[in-house]
Amino acid sequence: MVSWGRKLAYFALGSAAVGTIFGLGFAVNLGGRVCAEDEERRRKLGPADSFSLKNISGTLTYHRRQNPTILFVHGRSAGWSEALPISERFYADGYNVVLWERAGRTIQYGREGILDVLRVVERVGQHPAVDRDKIFVLGLSLGAAIALGAAAQDEKRQIAAVIADSPYSDLKSVALHYVTAFGCIPKLLAWPSAFVMFRVAKAFHHVEVKSCNPSDWAKRIQCPVLLIHGKNDWRIPPEHSVCLFNTIASRKDLWIVEGTGHTEAFFHRPHDYLRRVNEFTAV
Repeated sequence: MVSWGRKLAYFALGSAAVGTIFGLGFAVNLGGRVCAEDEERRRKLGPADSFSLKNISGTLTYHRRQNPTILFVHGRSAGWSEALPISERFYADGYNVVLWERAGRTIQYGREGILDVLRVVERVGQHPAVDRDKIFVLGLSLGAAIALGAAAQDEKRQIAAVIADSPYSDLKSVALHYVTAFGCIPKLLAWPSAFVMFRVAKAFHHVEVKSCNPSDWAKRIQCPVLLIHGKNDWRIPPEHSVCLFNTIASRKDLWIVEGTGHTEAFFHRPHDYLRRVNEFTAV
């Protein structure tokens, strides 16, 4: 029989290996890239102007008159095409839409990601078809968290409102949730791997987990915020949006969507999704 000492040694080595793998991949976007079909769908939306900023490329698809604009912020392992189905519906409803992404595969959880959003907001606000008083930011998952951070640092008050779909409130807790295989592994057993993961993420990707929490940023938000979360979300439980709702001091609303998972509200309830966003941004 294997001794307890050897079992503990195996457990320690396994935890270190798992934590290292998770840490190395912590800030790497392994999602699929945009395909030719997505590019064609975006071209068919309507007249568009492309823009390029530092490490950023995107497209503003606009209407012939000055209209409200929604800027989409995609999730962790995705590109701008993640928001394409939603943007098509909102464009048909009269909004200008902005689809964009950062070059490379590095994921930004904090300051750089927030500044990216603010740069894009400022850039599209200069377009003649954009009503500068009606620029809304709609984020998905990590993109929702970053959108909240951008609103908190929006000193110029360029963002009229944020729609945060499936955000997390605390990066460390949601990362630990992933390491536990979404709750299947006891936290006590997963914590050694998580400890290593956070150290490796900091060493290799300079991710300061403690400074990447939307629950801290939310206290400084001044614009209205609509929080949307699937009640059956097992990746980021809806309690994260409830926490954010209780922290935000500006005008806010929370829609917990029955029978839906992570970022699935639009696909299960598209008409309600559109209606709620329209009603919230029209106030």
